[in-house]
Amino acid sequence: MPKNKPSSKFIILDRDGTIIEDRGYIHKIKDMKFLPGAVRGLKKLQNAGFRFIIITNQAGLARGIYNHAQFNIFNQELIKRLGTKNIKIEKTYYCPHHPEFTRSCRCRKPKKGMVLQAAKEFGFNISKCVYIGDKDSDMELGKNCKGITVLIENSQYPNRIQPDYKAKNLYHAFKVLAKTRVI
Repeated sequence: MPKNKPSSKFIILDRDGTIIEDRGYIHKIKDMKFLPGAVRGLKKLQNAGFRFIIITNQAGLARGIYNHAQFNIFNQELIKRLGTKNIKIEKTYYCPHHPEFTRSCRCRKPKKGMVLQAAKEFGFNISKCVYIGDKDSDMELGKNCKGITVLIENSQYPNRIQPDYKAKNLYHAFKVLAKTRVI
């Protein structure tokens, strides 16, 4: 099991709308596009000592829009592309459920199931993490875990949950966190 060093800091990242464009149930590699500031921000955050875990709801699986193999191929390509830029994603956890199409579950954000699984595997304290995403479910997840929340404001979704910080993109999130001495 990949355990972290006690000094390791983790960022729990949403994927769609935070790292890559959210085009709605994205699963085709040809549609993968990094958001402005995403790669630069991830590099800066990584250089500041953070490790990354992606936690993502994937309702497209529950809806039958794509399957697990397609999700895994897409995700592997994302990890590969980030790797070519020397950015390491420790692991991606995903929820394939949606209450309207499957069953209720313990993993779908804002529930803590995926974060608890990652914390067990990597040995971190969920309340010591930074949670970055573009939706209320990401902010609520961070609040449920008693961590620091950063909302990526991309105007794609309405936001009602007040985050600890707001940023335009991941590079701006790095600057906000550095300025507030979270880093």
